[in-house]
Amino acid sequence: MKRSKPAGKEKTTRDSVDLPRVLEEPDDAAALFDSPSIELEELAIRGVRREDCSFRRLEATSVSLESVSLARTSIQLAEWRDVRFTRCDLANVSIRAVSGIRVELVECRMTGVNWAELDLQSLLVSGGDQRFAQFRLGKFHRCEFDNCDFEDADFYNADLRGCVFRRCNLKNAEMNGAKLTGTDLRGSILDGLKLTAADVSGAIVDAAQALSFVPLLGVRIE
Repeated sequence: MKRSKPAGKEKTTRDSVDLPRVLEEPDDAAALFDSPSIELEELAIRGVRREDCSFRRLEATSVSLESVSLARTSIQLAEWRDVRFTRCDLANVSIRAVSGIRVELVECRMTGVNWAELDLQSLLVSGGDQRFAQFRLGKFHRCEFDNCDFEDADFYNADLRGCVFRRCNLKNAEMNGAKLTGTDLRGSILDGLKLTAADVSGAIVDAAQALSFVPLLGVRIE
């Protein structure tokens, strides 16, 4: 395990969402979700509710979604580029395959989401509720998680190398088999985090967190 570095200005390699200054606001945004295959581009969508639905495809490019509810929706394929979700309800959304670059999820409800075949680059998840989320085998490239609640979340065998978990709750989260080299966990709650000594090798933690990993190494402190 790497020791924590002196406090200072935090650097990140994550690329922020790049949205046009002006986005079209459709008069009937809800109608955009009437098709089983959805393609959204350069739009600002607010207040739409499409819950308990099933979509074959949800493609979005340069799109802002605010207060949109897709709770309990099933999506076969999701492809996102430069997309920002703000205060959206995505609880129990199931996605069979999801890929994206420069995606932001801000203050979103994500309890119980199940996103499989996940490949996301420059993802930001900030605030909101992610308890019981399932990201097994997911690939996260240059991603940041800020003030998230990942209690009982599942990152089994996920590739989290170089990601940052800032002020997150990872209590009882599953990380067995996860790749954590260069993953910054400093300042996050790690109580009950499920992983092995091999998994935690190369992770960046603070001094207090390092003590919690001592049992994994078979070391007794007396």
